[in-house]
Amino acid sequence: MAQVLRTPLYDEHVRLGATMVEFAGYEMPIQYTSIIEEHKACRTAAGLFDVSHMGEIEVEGPDAEKFVSYIATWNAALLEPYEIKYAEFLYPEGTVVDDFFIYKYSATKFLLVVNAGNYEKDLAWVMGHKLGDITITGATATYAEVALQGPAAEDILKGMTTADIVGLAYFHFLETTVAGRKCIVSRTGYTGEDGYEIYVAPAEASYLWNAILDAGKPFGLLPNGLGARDTLRFEVCYWLYGHDLDNTIAPLEAGQNFVISWDHDFVGKPALLAMKAKGVPRAWIGVKMNSRAIPRNGFDCLAGSPEMPVKIGYVTSGNYCPTLGGSYALCMVEKDVVKVGDTVYIPIRGRAEAGIVVKRPFMRPNAGHKHDRCTIARER
Repeated sequence: MAQVLRTPLYDEHVRLGATMVEFAGYEMPIQYTSIIEEHKACRTAAGLFDVSHMGEIEVEGPDAEKFVSYIATWNAALLEPYEIKYAEFLYPEGTVVDDFFIYKYSATKFLLVVNAGNYEKDLAWVMGHKLGDITITGATATYAEVALQGPAAEDILKGMTTADIVGLAYFHFLETTVAGRKCIVSRTGYTGEDGYEIYVAPAEASYLWNAILDAGKPFGLLPNGLGARDTLRFEVCYWLYGHDLDNTIAPLEAGQNFVISWDHDFVGKPALLAMKAKGVPRAWIGVKMNSRAIPRNGFDCLAGSPEMPVKIGYVTSGNYCPTLGGSYALCMVEKDVVKVGDTVYIPIRGRAEAGIVVKRPFMRPNAGHKHDRCTIARER
């Protein structure tokens, strides 16, 4: 049995009375008080998340930009220094190895931030495609990461650093100090709210965590666990690898055309071009349930008459949405079988629960509105 790991903030979570669970090979906090209370704090004030379980891969060398462009769906040459892009690694078949962030320092230096549970797989995949004069380093042990999210995040953080984090554009990053500790600060997140993800040396993580909690108290900041992280991302329909993306799903099916720049060659591109030419076979749809029953990953999605419904796909994610006050589902279904306003059925505990197909996202993200930028984030 694989050893369950702990982030540098494990003792802080225990001290705060968090309920701990295993997630992606780590002991992580699912909640501190309640998922709904933490969710609402992030939507109305601010939430602080431990995301140190994320994986980091460094790529450096004269051919770094060319290499990252080859393994990613996005052309890294299109990025400016200190810009970030959400992208994907693809299998040759065009399905998703993982979704991740490209942090570009320069044409010769990149940081790739990948999903926690996929770190070893991703590192092996990147190493297996190594080309040119580059150095690839699995660096996850040298980074701790916290996410400060919510409408008060900017006001909290600007009092802790001399850097211009107010002027920091969405999907950009900088190197600075926060609470006197050397950090990388990016304007990114996984909640649909404005906010920052802050990377720090593991030995400094507890100090930084507590400094942010103290600075955020007057603003209503609460520590947030994985439970709220999931309901927050779900309301704005951000993708979760292993549910909404996996090795059977292509980005074109998941509504992710925006992660692809077609002006360069990359692993999986021929398969995507063939899919475009033939016609994308499936679509990722949103469903608002008529009852409070919560659909779960893998449940069938049915259409047709209530008496004789037929399977058209399956649920990728389902949850209760605290902001909206109802149960919703995200489903991968046959394309053009249903449209917005149609009724579908999801069997839950032996009962075919009805729902209405609705537009995605279920609520509009607030992230990035100040900067007029794409409001897309990762798993994280």
